[in-house]
Amino acid sequence: MNSLTSSFQGRGLVMLAICLAGTSLAGEQSAYHSLPLDCEPAELAPPLNELCTIKRHQEGERLFTEETFGGNGRTCETCHSRKTGTFSPEDVQKLLVTDPDNPLFIHDGTDDGTSGIARILEHATVRITLPLPPNIKLKHDPAATEVTFLRGTPTTKNTPALDPVLMYDRRNNSLQEQALGAIDAHAQSDSATPLQLDLIAEFQRTDRRFFSSHELYRFATGGAPPVLPAGNTPSEKRGREFFIDAPFNPPSKAGVCGLCHSGPMLDTANIFSTPVFGNPPGVRDHNVLVSERNLLGLPQQTFLIYDTIDPGNPVEVTTPDLGMLITPNGRLLAERAIPPDFVIARQGLRRAFFANFFKTPTLWGVKDTAPYFHDNSAKTLAELVDHYEFFFQQLGLPIELTEQDKADMVAFMELL
Repeated sequence: MNSLTSSFQGRGLVMLAICLAGTSLAGEQSAYHSLPLDCEPAELAPPLNELCTIKRHQEGERLFTEETFGGNGRTCETCHSRKTGTFSPEDVQKLLVTDPDNPLFIHDGTDDGTSGIARILEHATVRITLPLPPNIKLKHDPAATEVTFLRGTPTTKNTPALDPVLMYDRRNNSLQEQALGAIDAHAQSDSATPLQLDLIAEFQRTDRRFFSSHELYRFATGGAPPVLPAGNTPSEKRGREFFIDAPFNPPSKAGVCGLCHSGPMLDTANIFSTPVFGNPPGVRDHNVLVSERNLLGLPQQTFLIYDTIDPGNPVEVTTPDLGMLITPNGRLLAERAIPPDFVIARQGLRRAFFANFFKTPTLWGVKDTAPYFHDNSAKTLAELVDHYEFFFQQLGLPIELTEQDKADMVAFMELL
């Protein structure tokens, strides 16, 4: 692309910065072109600091939208579309008609890694191959060092600048780490440089395309946190009640969704969640029984989960996807997806308890980021709400959702 979205307008903004500075056009054009991509705006005086910012942003956009890094032809935008930050089965089906040779239809986009595209056409999932940590073994193949799951692509809407951990299983702690993993695993290249990864991350944190609303964009740049919309129609106003912060007090349904979708980004457990689910406030990971339900009938594998609580007695877990249990543990305690074994033991639990836990996504912009859940098993907001009706029933919670309740919840989420 030759132009930038939102805050930056490409070369036109370069010229504007030069004019506002009242300096020589030819001289500043030369200065712009001579600026290295690793320039630091904070270390430069005007107008070079503005020109440095623009140049880095332009290159970050080019790297995200065009650069293949000499791999299989995929770019970041292959899987993270401008409109939704992800891709849906409808997107895939249209792409097959307009561009059947698109690199999305190779490698981990195929049914078995080499051929067939029925799965990506129907569910928009790709094959994710991850290393097995030392404490997890495949029962049928104890010598295996990696495992493959079928997952959707997390949206980049609101995530890069506003989410401290990335991916459904929280395996990445920075945008650079996430980009490197994607370029390596999905684009099949190992040629990205640290500077290129920094520029991609910078572009995602600052460009307007990565935010679902002006409110979220302002929040990312130091503004006030977004608040729940009031709703306009009676249905939207009723739906809002499900998402407020309120004590769990059946038969009232007020605050039922807010138990886990609270905080500025609607992705953390609130104080009323603890007596219901036993988790501390602020938790951002839950098991809502998506893997257990396995609505898509994905292939399951049996894992042996070892821990230091009872090292000679692993727990068997059969599932289509372990979730964040696969996340490496060699991180700072504050960054860990799962507590250390000695902390888990205090609760009378084993590490296997955290099988099928996934990161709770933000609800801002949710109307535009279908499909939902890590396996893309909910194709619409209506199907998303249907799953939570199943979840409440399975947990034995005294919550009965009527058809009107579900319609109201969808109506409100379409405002977010």
